[in-house]
Amino acid sequence: MKILLTGEGGQGVQVAGEILALAAFFENKKVSLIPNFGVEQRGGVSLVFLEIGENGYPKFDQADILAIFCDRAIERIKKHIGKDTKIILGPAVISKKIPGVSNLFRVEGGNLPAKVWNILVLKEIIRLTKIVKIETLKKALEKKFKEKFKENPEIKRINLKALE
Repeated sequence: MKILLTGEGGQGVQVAGEILALAAFFENKKVSLIPNFGVEQRGGVSLVFLEIGENGYPKFDQADILAIFCDRAIERIKKHIGKDTKIILGPAVISKKIPGVSNLFRVEGGNLPAKVWNILVLKEIIRLTKIVKIETLKKALEKKFKEKFKENPEIKRINLKALE
């Protein structure tokens, strides 16, 4: 499964990739992750290439799953869209569709804060692919944010609510 996550710095793209990779690792799956970032702290586009259950280098041409966290990232990742690529549009994406693409799935933020929208996108990836169990994703989330959750149980509650 080839997964590409993309958005702007601060949207949690890198963290989402790390959590999904950790969940796959917990399930003893082969996993490779390549973060691609740099000037995203100044508003640039951030990418995460993630391959689960395959052999090989995870920087691929076409994604099976493409999660887009912002409109600005669309132009940068068009070359990774194949005819069977499933595209998840995060809550911050304004575009209603991408030309020539029919496999679109939109994630709504609802009344959850923007800080957990990346977790909503992860939930949608799991719903579409079943690549890991939701319980394993929760375990990875808790491992990643162990200290933050200790400091502020409300953050834990909101993040876990995003996975429900």
